[in-house]
Amino acid sequence: MSTCVRVEEIDGPYGPFAIGERAIQRLWASGEVRGPMAAASGATIEILHPGDWNRGAGPDFLAAEILVDGRRLRGDIEIHLRCADWNAHGHDRDPHFGGVILHAVLLPGTKDVTTHSGHRPETVVLLPYLPRDLEDLAEEDALLELRGRSREVARRVLAAEPNLVLGLRRRALERFRNKTKHARARVKEVGWDAACHELFVEALGLGGNRAPMSELARSHPPEEMLILGLDALYMEKCGRWRLRGLRPAGHPHRRLAQYLELHRRRPDWRERLRDWALALPASPLKSARRRLIDEVFACLLSDGRADTLCINALLPLLQDARHSMDRSWLDWPPGHHPDDIQDARGLVGLTGAARNWEVQGILDVLRRSLADPEGPAQPGPEIFRKILSKPDE
Repeated sequence: MSTCVRVEEIDGPYGPFAIGERAIQRLWASGEVRGPMAAASGATIEILHPGDWNRGAGPDFLAAEILVDGRRLRGDIEIHLRCADWNAHGHDRDPHFGGVILHAVLLPGTKDVTTHSGHRPETVVLLPYLPRDLEDLAEEDALLELRGRSREVARRVLAAEPNLVLGLRRRALERFRNKTKHARARVKEVGWDAACHELFVEALGLGGNRAPMSELARSHPPEEMLILGLDALYMEKCGRWRLRGLRPAGHPHRRLAQYLELHRRRPDWRERLRDWALALPASPLKSARRRLIDEVFACLLSDGRADTLCINALLPLLQDARHSMDRSWLDWPPGHHPDDIQDARGLVGLTGAARNWEVQGILDVLRRSLADPEGPAQPGPEIFRKILSKPDE
């Protein structure tokens, strides 16, 4: 049943975030989860049709078609975060769930489940087979739920952080430190040059394609990518790319093309990046940003895309004990972010050019707000109460 009230808080590489069943249901409905996947029984599961998303009583998806060890089955699908939710929700006693042929759960820890009639549907853990990064899914779901509701976003932010500037900066700095920890772990694993390559390519996949981009970067160093060529790299992940809703500038084929062209024009771009970072703390942010985009990136990336790369990959990678990037990361332009976040920023009283700490702080409130859909109970400042009480148009 698509009540979507079940939520888990998970420790991601950049800090905790909340994810609900609704996010996994949305992914399942998109048809992106196909398999083959290994069921708890050892059977191989492939998805021919995800079924029709049921928003009422009964299983989450109706009239789905799957293959179990090559045998075609038609029936219903139930999605849960954990296997134990089957019995906790009473599905073992509910005749509406008698037609379930697959129990798909996000997190590991499976056991046999039975229907009212004693039938045992197959159970599969989705986490190893997700086509997209779990944190991306959670953030996308939170933003979709609040799309067009910038006043609700602002209400949650003001309720969560009565001391707005201090609170948002604290949240942003915590996220930067988690990103830095993640980058350091990657450097320790593969070395600085390889980590720079991998994190750069992963960041090019933000917006739904981080997982396949990451797989490409980990499989092929830059020199091998150039030899293989753009089309071969793109086709290697054919069927994995998420293309629906993407603008032409965000298409993974174009992003890969930009990365390969960067290596052709600036084969030493990683050395240039490190030299640029040495001068960053003593340079005005505006001129340093311009040098990065024009000289290091050879004008190949739009300003917004370059900003997104810096925030998510490069500045955390460049942080070390001798060269602190904290202030630069906090005050850097925030890159691409949803219009609702920009509108909410104005509603809570933040003015002037947007800074990264503002957007990162607001996003952190939303990432964690799934755990409490109503948001914190404290009212926002009196000056905003009238604005935030108006319905969204």
